Amino acid sequence: MHIVYVHRGVYPERIGGTYSYIYELGRRLAARGHQVDVIASTRDAVPPPSYLHEGMRIHKYAFRRVNPVSSTLQHMQKTHAILGEISATSPVDVLSINDTHLGIKAARSQLGRSMCQIPTYHAPVFLEFRLNTAWRISEEPSAARRFVLRATERPLEHWQWRCERGVLEAARGVVVLSKYSRGHIETNFPSVDLSKVRIIPGGVDTDRFRPADDRAAVRSRLGLKPDGLYLVTIRNLYPRMGLENLVDAMAEIRSSDAPEAREIELLIIGDGQLRESLERRITERGVGIAVKLMGRVSHDDLVRSYQAADAFVLPTAAMEGFGIVTVEALSSNLPVLGTNAGATPELLEPIDERLVIPDTTAGAIAESIVSWLRWRREDEGTTRYRDAAVKRFAWDRVTEATERYYEETVAGFTESP
Repeated sequence: MHIVYVHRGVYPERIGGTYSYIYELGRRLAARGHQVDVIASTRDAVPPPSYLHEGMRIHKYAFRRVNPVSSTLQHMQKTHAILGEISATSPVDVLSINDTHLGIKAARSQLGRSMCQIPTYHAPVFLEFRLNTAWRISEEPSAARRFVLRATERPLEHWQWRCERGVLEAARGVVVLSKYSRGHIETNFPSVDLSKVRIIPGGVDTDRFRPADDRAAVRSRLGLKPDGLYLVTIRNLYPRMGLENLVDAMAEIRSSDAPEAREIELLIIGDGQLRESLERRITERGVGIAVKLMGRVSHDDLVRSYQAADAFVLPTAAMEGFGIVTVEALSSNLPVLGTNAGATPELLEPIDERLVIPDTTAGAIAESIVSWLRWRREDEGTTRYRDAAVKRFAWDRVTEATERYYEETVAGFTESP
């Protein structure tokens, strides 16, 4: 099959769950003999010519952020143009749009309708836009700017909703990574036929994300104490990630009389628009000694960070469509304490219900971490978290399921009048 993915960016230039998803899935499909092209934007003024990476051909187009409308129009025009160039050299079997408003023109065009469209729907973009705008309003010092943001939020949100609906309606099949994401389609896009939606989870590279052979050496390499008690979270620093609540939870834990509570340190890996406000919050809560903003780290140190930690915390406040970091942590044999937001309970409850934080508040996060301190010794000598990840989320298993779904959907599309 000839498969084309459309997404906002491409790993490793862009870091995050959806970028990793396209990279890992695409390169494995290419290794299985499929022709895989990826269309993605770049902030470089002059994008490189198309090039091969891990068996995939990458096509980048220059993108300059101006405002939501002009930015979206840039994406729409350029993704459609590159798709035309790709299809002119080799017919496309599967068009997989992973960012709906980037690919809406391609989806609705005559060119797009000639292809079997199977987008991967990760999460509702229009709802994330609502959350991000609310945060921007709360942080904006200018009253005039706050007024503009409030006035434009609703029409821009509706436009994004229409883009999502358009891509989903044009699709012959839809991949979602969780029951949670399927539920969003059912609730927010009732015109979409749910029978064409297939749940195929995301995956993890179990060879790369694995426990360390020498944990003490890994900690030494990262400059961590050999006998420290470390929590880690790996997140883009955006409003829906719940990091403010996690910082507040650390303040509650440090002031409690729970055993080992004052020994815990939290490493927050990642960067984004919340960094300055998180720095202020850490200072205001008096947890500078216990909470470290590590920024972005190298790909190798990312793996080491999982290996060095005692537990992973996922404090998501809203819309966790799957959680690639969750399965990376599990594959590293880390317990994951995750809030009940989004798909997280689907991943964690089958392993241990105690891993699911009952709500997204700081109090609930703190209580679950303190509870884990009491029962964490039960895990000593076991590999139950890694075993669960290998069984359910190994990329080979996920790739096979995706390949089968693509093939059966393309066959039905080809046979249809």
